[in-house]
Amino acid sequence: MGGKRRKPPAGRSSPTIRDVARRAGVSPGTVSNVLIGVRGVRSDSRLSVMKAAEALGYKSNHMASSLRRGHTRTIGVVVPDLSNEFFSGLVMHWEAQAAKAGYEILVVSSGDNPDIESRRIQSLIARRVDGLLIAAARDDFGAAPGFPVTLPPAVLVDRASGHKRFDTVSSDNVAAGYEGTSHLIKLGHRDIACLTSDDSHIHLRDRVQGYRKALKENGFAGRERLVIGGRSVDACRVAIEREFRLPTRPTAIFATTFFSTLGAIKAIHALNIALPKDISLVAFEHSEWMTVFQPYLTAVAQRRDELAANSWSVLIDRIASPHATFRRLKIPITLSIRESAQPVSD
Repeated sequence: MGGKRRKPPAGRSSPTIRDVARRAGVSPGTVSNVLIGVRGVRSDSRLSVMKAAEALGYKSNHMASSLRRGHTRTIGVVVPDLSNEFFSGLVMHWEAQAAKAGYEILVVSSGDNPDIESRRIQSLIARRVDGLLIAAARDDFGAAPGFPVTLPPAVLVDRASGHKRFDTVSSDNVAAGYEGTSHLIKLGHRDIACLTSDDSHIHLRDRVQGYRKALKENGFAGRERLVIGGRSVDACRVAIEREFRLPTRPTAIFATTFFSTLGAIKAIHALNIALPKDISLVAFEHSEWMTVFQPYLTAVAQRRDELAANSWSVLIDRIASPHATFRRLKIPITLSIRESAQPVSD
């Protein structure tokens, strides 16, 4: 049976953090670190603090004390779509980073709409977040009418790379397009379609740039087959089906997005084209389903863990040094070679 909580002495207010420190035999700073979850406190000290807090009936008001110090140890996260596996994966990694550093995160979705994005950011600012991690709806982030004049420290992640007013952390998208296309060229493919959702984002334009770079370096610049589908799976499916019906059909596809990958697969099945016998496919982004159904999909994957870790680190540095020079990080990509891309048939 545990001991009863000690009541505060008559005429005295509730126990303070100094009372807990005195009873536990540690400093008030150690008590604070234990209670907000900061790692690195010795296990015996942590246990002593927890026992002392329990015995004294100590209850901390983290929000009030944080506001007095001028921060809330809360980070706002803005992503376009939480149902998208890439963005939900980033959020999971950020949650882990936050837990290690004694922070909480507040997550909102913009629906890929700049106006909604602006309103969501305003709501996070109202909650006094210390910083923002944002996958922007558009490259001209901050241009929407009514956008907040000033923001807390913010880092743009995945999208709007190179923005003049913010730190940016993104994958090396030019390398992604280059590596995916080069792999198909090495397999003997010459008629390679590049299926992309749209060309309104710099990260998508960079992937197309990498595709073009690979064709040019191998002497196939005149054989470019860029297909702009749209922001849905079915729009991408319709667009690539039109390409399939041309007199000279592509022998391979490099898909630059999750939507375009699914659209290409739907079109291949709808037209009874054999994958990879009649057409090869290199997808963008790794997902678990790509290794569930055969053929397993060859894919260019972003390193979500590195994107999350680096963007978190850049944000914490920005919070500590608000006037430092902006940083522009590019994270390498990974090409996972599987079954969906095979040597071109004779």
